[in-house]
Amino acid sequence: MGGAVLIDLRSTIISEVHTKKKLVLHIGSHKTATTFLQSSLAQNPQVLRDLSVLYPTSGQIYEAHFKLCWRLREGKPEAADLETIPEWAALIEEIKASDAEMAILSCEEFGMSIAPHLLEPLKKHFNVSVLCYLRSPDSYLQSFYNQFVKDFITRETRTISTYLNEDRLEFLNNRAILEPWLAVFGRKAVQVRLFEAAVQSEGGIMGDFLRSVGINRFPPMAPPNLSILQKVSLPPDALEYLRFANFALDIEVGHYPFVVRLVEMSLKYTTQLQTTRAGMLSHKARQSLRYRFSGQNVWLAQTFFDTSHTPFPAAEAPPPPEDFVRRLEEADAATLGRVSAMLHNFSSGRD
Repeated sequence: MGGAVLIDLRSTIISEVHTKKKLVLHIGSHKTATTFLQSSLAQNPQVLRDLSVLYPTSGQIYEAHFKLCWRLREGKPEAADLETIPEWAALIEEIKASDAEMAILSCEEFGMSIAPHLLEPLKKHFNVSVLCYLRSPDSYLQSFYNQFVKDFITRETRTISTYLNEDRLEFLNNRAILEPWLAVFGRKAVQVRLFEAAVQSEGGIMGDFLRSVGINRFPPMAPPNLSILQKVSLPPDALEYLRFANFALDIEVGHYPFVVRLVEMSLKYTTQLQTTRAGMLSHKARQSLRYRFSGQNVWLAQTFFDTSHTPFPAAEAPPPPEDFVRRLEEADAATLGRVSAMLHNFSSGRD
């Protein structure tokens, strides 16, 4: 009798494991084409449906699941309270009601500011896996700094050298970020991908993303929303122009379209905007950053790639442009005036 009960219990557990839907938590990191991926997923619901994938609308804003993260930050709930939060309750219901076999949540805030233990209740409902893309610390810093200058909330006014010297750079500590996810979901459920290699792979970052979540078909997709332009890195002179402008840009209305227009102009005239060092690290600074975080990245290699060699060797840090030492460290009045005129002419449709 007891043996039969035990067999029935095992059968029930096995059945529940196999019937649970897969839930992928794409946790970032920042500046690894997250906005491109999120917008592509949001713009192609039918393509995803054909792949039996759901990109939930519950908790979604700006084509990512920021609302879910914001609610976790607001009330600082314990893990047991997750299902009492309306946005999360709606999400769980939406996934369960869908015909899709897999659901994908994507938000950089998961990896940056959410304690993974708050998401542990999801394991009761779904087979949860975690996907995180990482960049070398030096390229990540340069890209992140560029975004800090562009975003209205941060409106960075320091040079990248000052920023590097004054900031704690906790977002570059991969071990501190990933260990809590391992503790909650286990090593088999957490996957790390190297951004630089993913971009160069077949199908680019989207191809790598789909393969990473278990999809081996790559149907044509509609392009992402133009909002991704705000995430495109500015070339040095345009970045320096915006950094100086940030001292006076204190009105949020119109800031986003202003930055997007600056990006559009910069994409057309990138080669003419290369006279300063704005947003660029020297070769020694890039190597120093890799040395600084080498211990954490050796742990990363041992944990996820079965090697004791860091994926970001200091010796392989790419050098800046050959004319780096001859470039202005900060823009002069002539440079700022030139960029301002270029932006005006571009906006007026005169070039």
